[in-house]
Amino acid sequence: MEFNGLQRNRNYKKLLKTIIIAITVIILLVPFIIWENNSITVTKYDKYSSSITESFEGYKIVHLSDLHSKNYKGRGATIISTLEPDIIVITGDLIDKNDRNLHVAEEFIKRVSNIAKVYFVTGNHENLSPLYPYLLEIFDMYGVTVLDNEQQKIFIKDESITIYGYADTEYDIETEKVLDKDDFNLVLCHKPYAPEIFNTINADLVLCGHAHGGQIRLPLIGGLVAPDQGLFPKYSEGIHDYSDTSVVINRGLGNSIFPFRLFNRPEIVVITLHK
Repeated sequence: MEFNGLQRNRNYKKLLKTIIIAITVIILLVPFIIWENNSITVTKYDKYSSSITESFEGYKIVHLSDLHSKNYKGRGATIISTLEPDIIVITGDLIDKNDRNLHVAEEFIKRVSNIAKVYFVTGNHENLSPLYPYLLEIFDMYGVTVLDNEQQKIFIKDESITIYGYADTEYDIETEKVLDKDDFNLVLCHKPYAPEIFNTINADLVLCGHAHGGQIRLPLIGGLVAPDQGLFPKYSEGIHDYSDTSVVINRGLGNSIFPFRLFNRPEIVVITLHK
């Protein structure tokens, strides 16, 4: 009896120690997660291309994606303003399919459209949202250009680059029109799909999002899970080069079904063009 009582006491102490350690870890981890999910990082890339002309040397593109109506209360726009972009591009999921209003999205668009010209392509959440027609009205109000399966030339003096937008619908990029190889071609799309294919249509720079950086990033492994790619996604963030084509996958600014990120801060990307 005395032995059993001693054993139970040891087990109780072990359990108590485990509980204390677990509570301590949670107490330490929760503030870190809150900080990390609200602390925006800026990632900078340089894109060199023989198609870049003198007028576009040093041209800055700020790339945003997957805000999902997260409210940064102006902090995101303040960071973007310090980057002094020539244009701002948003590659979908500005809103979340479950949003009941567009207050956050409108305030965000109002702020960033005062910084530079804004271009937008739809994400899957816009396609699933009954509020998307009203978002289009907001875009029109603030001069945002929506490029869903459309293109537009951007001119400086008599020199130009071409910006293309692919709507977030099921399409086969291999059947898409081959782009003008003599021009610098900037492509916007929401999902990364198989990014190496963009090299076959003469895209110089492709900007996309959707993967949320893999949501949880593990040391030496990378992203844990991404929509449409499942566990350990191949394409979740960063820059991927295929011959003359560079594909940039933005980790995004917000969350959707999965409520938090870990070791994966929200991201604003800025790309500077060079000849």
